[in-house]
Amino acid sequence: MNRRLFGLACTLVLAASVSTTGCSSRYSPCPGADQRPEGLNTQDLVGTYEDSAARLTLRNDGTFTTVGWPADLEGASGNPRDRTGSGTWKLTPDHDADWPVSFSFHKISGYWDSDVNGGYYGSGLYVGGGRENPHLYEYVGDPDSCDLNTLTRNSRDVGPAASFTWPARRLHVN
Repeated sequence: MNRRLFGLACTLVLAASVSTTGCSSRYSPCPGADQRPEGLNTQDLVGTYEDSAARLTLRNDGTFTTVGWPADLEGASGNPRDRTGSGTWKLTPDHDADWPVSFSFHKISGYWDSDVNGGYYGSGLYVGGGRENPHLYEYVGDPDSCDLNTLTRNSRDVGPAASFTWPARRLHVN
């Protein structure tokens, strides 16, 4: 009988500590921090995503290019808005604990070059929205602050046939 009471007491203490510390899930829901869309596949993500300072293009061959992302690289040289990058990307399995969309940078201007440094620079983004109109996002700073950087897909560049072309304009800091 004492074992049952001890087990019940331990369970109650654990449940109480998890509910008061907020450690029962990855993060509390934040506006814009949607769950991964049900049935999402790699082809659903192909296209160009943008925010006010960055552009990310995911190609259907598993490669990507960026301008202005990632912006928070300690020790990187140059203006973050002009920073370019390239490498490979993949959609991780639903049950994987890593980033839902994982990136292996081969090159990041002013920061990383796999030909020189060897290896790759890894990063990732969360995915939300729906299969037809996904968005990519990351937490900026402490996830509890609900400060998100969200990249939305350009409606002119959607779906498996999407291809990458550099626009004639460049991003500038005002």
